[in-house]
Amino acid sequence: MLDLTRLPDWDRRLARVTERHMTLPGQWGVSDCLLTVFDAVEAVTGHDPGHAIRGRYKTARGATGHLRRRGFRNVEEALAALFPPVGRLLAQRGDLGVILEGDVLAAGYVTELGFAVKTETGLVFRPQTDIRSAFKVG
Repeated sequence: MLDLTRLPDWDRRLARVTERHMTLPGQWGVSDCLLTVFDAVEAVTGHDPGHAIRGRYKTARGATGHLRRRGFRNVEEALAALFPPVGRLLAQRGDLGVILEGDVLAAGYVTELGFAVKTETGLVFRPQTDIRSAFKVG
């Protein structure tokens, strides 16, 4: 697990990540759900847990391959290996989570606007009650 602390200005940094991703379309290996979550982690803590996989895949299949090579079946397992669990309704701004988006597990993070999840068209916000599992950042 990562031992990270929040930066003094994490809230402003996280707001900028959210603003950027609201207009940025989803793109595998650049701006997908997991890398968007890692952008949020970097904003909150200054550490990018996704640096080793950024730009290394271009499809959903490629993303799945990277997860499997690291021993994870899905994004939920990857986040659980990096961050401690927290109750889904106790998750605070900047904390992470996973929801079922259609028939796929998708990673996201808690914002003042709701639970942010990256889709092909951009960032969407879901109610926090939709979170399946949540993880503490810092």
